[in-house]
Amino acid sequence: MTRRFITRSLLKGPRMDILIFSIEDGRFGPARFPQMLYQAGLSVAALCPSDNILAQSTYLRALHALPPSRSIRSIAGALAKVIEHSPPKLIIPADEQAVIVLQALAAGRCKSLIPPYARAIIAASLGSPAGFDASLFKSDTMALARSLGIAVPESRTVDTLEDATHAASELGYPVFLKQSFSWAGLGVNACADEAVLSKAFREARPAMARLKALARKLIGRDWYPVGKPMDVQSAISGQCAMYCGLAWRGQLVGGFSGIRVEQLCTNGPSTVVKLCAHAGMENVARKMVEAMGLSGFFSFDFMIPADTGEALLLECNPRPVPVHHLGQHVGVDLAAALAPLLSGEAPDREMLSATGELDVVLFPYALNVQPQDKGPMLDVPQSEPGLIRHVQARQQAPAMARSESRAA
Repeated sequence: MTRRFITRSLLKGPRMDILIFSIEDGRFGPARFPQMLYQAGLSVAALCPSDNILAQSTYLRALHALPPSRSIRSIAGALAKVIEHSPPKLIIPADEQAVIVLQALAAGRCKSLIPPYARAIIAASLGSPAGFDASLFKSDTMALARSLGIAVPESRTVDTLEDATHAASELGYPVFLKQSFSWAGLGVNACADEAVLSKAFREARPAMARLKALARKLIGRDWYPVGKPMDVQSAISGQCAMYCGLAWRGQLVGGFSGIRVEQLCTNGPSTVVKLCAHAGMENVARKMVEAMGLSGFFSFDFMIPADTGEALLLECNPRPVPVHHLGQHVGVDLAAALAPLLSGEAPDREMLSATGELDVVLFPYALNVQPQDKGPMLDVPQSEPGLIRHVQARQQAPAMARSESRAA
């Protein structure tokens, strides 16, 4: 297995099946994608920062370095060069920032840098523009779900602190204050009373927000959404869950559910997940995918209250999550399902659904767990030592910093 590291080459190369595009660091799910796609016979390239864990994958045919600047013109130029060199059939955004940039380019930003054929590839990878906001912003996701009759937690969309405190008094404390554009538990604050809610709201809407927005525009970083509405949501006790799937032009190709067994911390990522089938979550995913006209890999987050057992939709993640590549262990190989779609075939009428159950300790947390004869499967990428070394280096860095601080 060989790959080429490309930075500025404009020579035409072979067409790639998949380009994975990443901006953020610390996303481990997309780093497990190249192996899954490679095993389905697909060629994979990546565009990401050189220190991103995705860059360590053994299964990339080509690796393109994303420049340090986060100006949209800088990102657009790098993306255009990659597409010109080896036009992909599909672009997979690896994180929310990558999604929002691709959406902006698909909508017409940087016209002088993105030729029409490249813009068409970007747009086709995301699905219908009419569904962009609902796929990314929590307030819009909830609004669409309600219009479809899908069960969601009680919540209010608010613009001001006065609106937020009024909504909380109606719903009753405790509540959650949620920023509309956030991920991985960031931007979600548990509020036990009005004082905590007020503090969380002011921190989310600092007094200098307008000046920051102007500065972002001047340096070309106004693609990052600020000042979006927030939601005050009633607190619900129960199980956190997700439905991970593949959509194609507004049709649900298939997917499977994951029920959280353990998590790293409050509002933090799952560490142990039970993979399974769940008819209720699958039905919600199908309705949302069709309404949004979604294409690509996605997941929906749910809460399952202990008293009713009915899955309540929380949000949409229009990008890979750390369990997507594990579907084959419960009969849902999403990469194998994607391969014929890239060749022009229509999706099968029968959706792929899980045919078994499996508890899994997710990567990278599985690296710190000792194997047991009877216990959850450990998701350890044995064939990708670069991924393991990258995680171990990140884990060692804080310990070294603390040691140096004590020595000083």
